Amino acid sequence: MKNNPVILSIITLALFGCHSNQVKVADKIFVNGNVLTVDSVNSIAQAVAIKEGKILAVGSSSEIEKLKDDKTEVIDLAGKTLIPGLIDGHSHFLRLEKFETADISSPPVGTVTKIADIVTVLQDFKKEQNIKDGEWIFARGYDPDELQEKRHPEKEDLDAAFPNNPVVLTHASGHLSVLNSAALKVSGIDANTKDPAGGIIVRKKGSKEPTGLLQEKAKSLIKEVRREHTFEEKLELLKRQQNYYASFGITTAQDGRSSFESVDFLEKAAQKKALFIDIEALPAYEILDSLLKIPAYKFSTLENHLKLAGIKLGADGSPQGKTAFFTIPFLTPVPGCDSDCKGFPTITQEYFNNAVIKVFKNNLQLYVHTNGDAAIDNYISAVENANKILNTKSVGKRPVVVHSQFVRADQLDKYKELGLLPTFFTNHAFFWGDTHVANLGQDRAYFLSPLNSAIKKGIIFTNHTDYSVTPLNQLFLLWTSVERKSRSGRVIGPDERVTPVEGLRAITINGAYEYFEEKTKGSIEKGKLADLVILSDNPITIEFEKIKDITVLETIKEGKTIFKK
Repeated sequence: MKNNPVILSIITLALFGCHSNQVKVADKIFVNGNVLTVDSVNSIAQAVAIKEGKILAVGSSSEIEKLKDDKTEVIDLAGKTLIPGLIDGHSHFLRLEKFETADISSPPVGTVTKIADIVTVLQDFKKEQNIKDGEWIFARGYDPDELQEKRHPEKEDLDAAFPNNPVVLTHASGHLSVLNSAALKVSGIDANTKDPAGGIIVRKKGSKEPTGLLQEKAKSLIKEVRREHTFEEKLELLKRQQNYYASFGITTAQDGRSSFESVDFLEKAAQKKALFIDIEALPAYEILDSLLKIPAYKFSTLENHLKLAGIKLGADGSPQGKTAFFTIPFLTPVPGCDSDCKGFPTITQEYFNNAVIKVFKNNLQLYVHTNGDAAIDNYISAVENANKILNTKSVGKRPVVVHSQFVRADQLDKYKELGLLPTFFTNHAFFWGDTHVANLGQDRAYFLSPLNSAIKKGIIFTNHTDYSVTPLNQLFLLWTSVERKSRSGRVIGPDERVTPVEGLRAITINGAYEYFEEKTKGSIEKGKLADLVILSDNPITIEFEKIKDITVLETIKEGKTIFKK
């Protein structure tokens, strides 16, 4: 993995050939660096040449300098590390409402340690945002396992401070929400309201009165009202979001489970050339029929930095929120459940089967949110059923298992057989590793996001932050895949740790593979897009513990700088 002169010579011969008079002149070159190419053999080079937004050549500094003339921009990396642009395996890019949502996260993300802190944050937020009585207040990020009270807030915790404002607190996972009495009243949720399919209204013990906690599809009952933005205002928020992603080295982002309105907005933004990082949009399965009726909405084609990459379906909930669907019950009490508490599916098997068949018939890529092993069983069953009904093979279609947190070893064998691609979520080891040990037991907890087992079975996988569920920082994500340390410092599954190179591949070339774009991005190789990131240190050679402290100094998209520290 060092700057081996033999490797550099081979690279040089392959790139330049014998006829120097045929060599093109570069627009820009990077020299004197540690270039982690992430190619098939993880070659390390010293320099890169760029021409018209693509990589012209990779090799030694002396050879790359032969491609310059007096118009070529020369960047001396001075020993800094250059890596491919980072590719987001799964997040929710278009959650622009975050700019108008209070952060009620616990440390190290936020400051909340008890329920009273939530009230204080909301009071300050109401004042700062000039929110008037009668207007909704939104907050996100609370985690009952990190609160002193070790419970979800209830409506009474909010009512005294906000008698005239509907308040919605969203759990860190995004799968549960707590409403105060005003929000429940506006939404028409009371003791007579029935639980919707795939959701639960948690009730006070011994009665039908709601506590304020809504799980999964019960959230659809909330009749929230947010301020409408003009198209120009949304474009400005879109720019801010792209800048934020670029600040973490991300050149390809995902908008998981896009609404019809989101798809329409992204299409219009793309037409206006308002996108400068690539957005892989995954429309929700529920709007597939509507989208298929509109010829202008084309899937699987990246144009003006936008692609409708596939279809997103949800099958269960959150493991830390205790709504993920397992074959073995949780070991600790579950809100809204009295016995045999295994979580629950959010769709029926029949619905699942029909959805997979429809997506496969339309030659689209399928992404399914599945956290618990029972939900993964349902996904595997639905894929096998579709293969049989359609007389087809899922291998090559690259169906994605989003999160795949608590997959079993035998299910990994099915992934290999059926061509399922997991996008794992190793940040859980840090943020909820200790919680998972308590809720699920050590054996299950230690096998969460089993990257190393997947490697041994020859399964290609990606890794993700699920932003805004956990912070967007990709170097922190890399660190969690390498060290798997929890908040308490406990290693959650020592056998599932991977090397920094393996972890880096998960968020670069494997990410490109997830989107069928491995021929054009994901590694630093001749002919690929010049999507590059300059780092403050080398994640391959630095001490493991310090990987999370590496910062992005510059992000380059197709040869142009889109972020610089």
